[in-house]
Amino acid sequence: MVSSPLREYPISRIVPFEKDVRLFEFDCSGDPFVFLPGQFIAVPGANGKSAYFAVASTPGKSDRFEILVKNMNPLTEELFGKRVGETLSLQGPLGKGFPLDPYKGMNLLFVGVGTAIAPLRSTLLAALDRREEFNRIELYFGTLTPNHIYFGEEMASWHERGATVHITVTYPDETWDSHSGFVQEILRQCPDPLHETVVYLCGMKEMVEDTIGVLKGRMVPESLILQNI
Repeated sequence: MVSSPLREYPISRIVPFEKDVRLFEFDCSGDPFVFLPGQFIAVPGANGKSAYFAVASTPGKSDRFEILVKNMNPLTEELFGKRVGETLSLQGPLGKGFPLDPYKGMNLLFVGVGTAIAPLRSTLLAALDRREEFNRIELYFGTLTPNHIYFGEEMASWHERGATVHITVTYPDETWDSHSGFVQEILRQCPDPLHETVVYLCGMKEMVEDTIGVLKGRMVPESLILQNI
């Protein structure tokens, strides 16, 4: 178990994204939850093991925070059984997060898949709150199908605030008229130069390894490829 005191927060909102993925919002107005973009929480289980969830919201919202949860084990099944008003015991914030301050004036490139959009969203929103401090801001997001585009409606507002969003799906349907395939392959074809670019990367191990290979092939230094673990 993570060595961090337990804190308890009430659930203020639950948003179902699809059958097995939900956004949980917590009210922290009574106990401020101060975190950095890209940090995560631990939810201890009865067996002594913990489940880990990245904070999905911007640090700029001082009275609430959000996590994105995929139901995939007994602990998340228990979380899915909770209702608005009930509380959750958790530890955190944890991890080093995704820093922004060292990269003022640079391009910011966010790359992720599936529910790994959570820490990227937190960091991207924090960057958009300081939009004038950075050059180009881009997100490359990969997901299974058009029905798995988490925060899809919100992404339009990211574009309006100055971010370019690229979405690719592995299994397109007849309604999909944009990119298809793995996100790392779409990134490989990206026409934008990647010099003076810091990359925020989050996803499954194989995807992360492949993406690092693509980025190194495009001359991005490993020191500018950041992960929140």
